[in-house]
Amino acid sequence: MKKTMLLLVGVTIFSFSFSFAWAKEPILIATGEYAPYTSQKLKSNGFVNHVISEAFKKEGYTVKFTYLPWKRGSVDTERGRFHATSYWFQSEDRRKTFYYSDPVITEKYFFFHLKSNPIRDWSTLSDLKEYRIGATIGSTYTKEFWDATKSGMLKVQAVPHNETNIKKLLIKRIDLFPTGLVAGFALVRQHDPDKVNLVTYLPTPFRTETGHLWFPKKRKDSYELVLIFNRGLAKLKKEGIYKKMEDDLLAGKYEK
Repeated sequence: MKKTMLLLVGVTIFSFSFSFAWAKEPILIATGEYAPYTSQKLKSNGFVNHVISEAFKKEGYTVKFTYLPWKRGSVDTERGRFHATSYWFQSEDRRKTFYYSDPVITEKYFFFHLKSNPIRDWSTLSDLKEYRIGATIGSTYTKEFWDATKSGMLKVQAVPHNETNIKKLLIKRIDLFPTGLVAGFALVRQHDPDKVNLVTYLPTPFRTETGHLWFPKKRKDSYELVLIFNRGLAKLKKEGIYKKMEDDLLAGKYEK
């Protein structure tokens, strides 16, 4: 009995010492530019990255973001270079190599277009086959969208950055660009505030999805980090901090 108690105490002290030392090291997270949710140019790195930082802070951890093209950030994280990557929609294929956090955000995507280029609303992707569609390399979108792209049914031009797609839309090099409602208008304002009134979107949502922090299964510490992050996120929501941050998002305070 005495030996068992000593063993338990020893394990507890070791675990505490390990966690304490680990907590001093920042959590390394790969991310990309997608204002106002993730951006090194904005307040607190954007809404989603601010939520992530504050959730980890609740559990005693600091965060360091590295901004990369989306595809590269995903690949480097999957290989174990980073503790996690922010932020991504659900993908059944990627569940094989990543643990998902609880949802950080719920977002609706729409097809944006110029008001000067009126486009009839769609019900199936085949309704859009005559249009030039911009896409961002590494974005999950939907399997149906990428299958239609590979088959040639959709005319998709893929580039590394969302900002490039917005620029192409404004100069009429593409007809449509699928992006989040808040993010779409924020990208236009960031590029040229005077052109916000030139842009609109098709009424039917392209997708409604939850965004998550992804942790690579290749790293041995990933599962524990998922639990730590989820605890911190739950505290933000319980204490009303998340709601305040969400209100700031809708008020445009993360765009400055």
